[in-house]
Amino acid sequence: MSAEWLLNNAEPVVRYRTLVELLAIDDEALLQNTMSALLTLPQTQKRLSLLHALDYSKTHGSGMTNLENVLPMLNDFGLYYGMLAFDSEIKNIEDVATIVSNNKYDKLIAYPFLLRSKFPIDGLIDFAVERANKIHEFTQHMDFDIYDDPKNHKTPKAFHGRPIIKPSIAYDAISGEVNIKLPLIYDIVMFAEVYNHVSINTQSKIDNIINYILSPGYDVVVPMYGIIPAPSRRYYAMGWDCKKPFNDRHNYSNQNLHRLLLYSCFPTAVRNTWFTNAINYLLQYKTQSGTFIFPKEYLVEKDCNWVLGTHMSLAENRRKRQWLEVESTFYMLKLLNCTK
Repeated sequence: MSAEWLLNNAEPVVRYRTLVELLAIDDEALLQNTMSALLTLPQTQKRLSLLHALDYSKTHGSGMTNLENVLPMLNDFGLYYGMLAFDSEIKNIEDVATIVSNNKYDKLIAYPFLLRSKFPIDGLIDFAVERANKIHEFTQHMDFDIYDDPKNHKTPKAFHGRPIIKPSIAYDAISGEVNIKLPLIYDIVMFAEVYNHVSINTQSKIDNIINYILSPGYDVVVPMYGIIPAPSRRYYAMGWDCKKPFNDRHNYSNQNLHRLLLYSCFPTAVRNTWFTNAINYLLQYKTQSGTFIFPKEYLVEKDCNWVLGTHMSLAENRRKRQWLEVESTFYMLKLLNCTK
């Protein structure tokens, strides 16, 4: 009933994604008409304009021209490589592949979103498998002792008081290159995209990584991990951890729904008691008519990093009374579909 309610009450983005992702409709004329309406929306045109201006060498950042935000924001509106509206706004695909392959750290951030956007670039899945192997090498031991003795380091004032990650976990001792063995939220985005396209062996390694993140031991890891001691006595903030949402220890309301949707892509997460409890918690927001209305803070839309759950809008007109009900219901149906 709720999916049909969405078709009758939602704007084109939710209608299109409902047809494709919830109802698996293959009526080409209906899908094309809905996509045409989607493309006329001001919100869609704004996001496409960001793609046109995108500098693929600027992968990381909170700005609206950074790759890590522009690409997934378009994906959330149902737009991917291979669609005329998307392809007409991007640079030559060979140029894209060259730019993002120049820096290993850029790959960690760019490749998940190139995969998610369905770019046909050689080596993307190979990179995901390489990351799964590297992270699994560490997580299979369920080792949460990841911090070094601060007495061994002289950190800049700006980093005083923040834990220091063991150098062996972050850098290659011989080459000095970035070699992060801990899972980053970018890895989770990437693994969600490739999980059904890799070998059973690689799936098993990804399952182990997810179990590492969901275990109580990972709960004690400091949010954002801490500081990396790089070669030449330099120090850097490592960045985004993979904390599970709806967790009493670290309950970030603007990330909860976003992260739960991300983890719903992994069977081992869906089978976890934590996931069941999270779904049961969200069921309290069910209305008498069978739709859902979440707290507004679950559906934040602001200029910041997409991985932090700050771009949850699905182009519903937020001046209309039903916008929150429409977007909440769509997201909840997506989650419930994963539990079937």
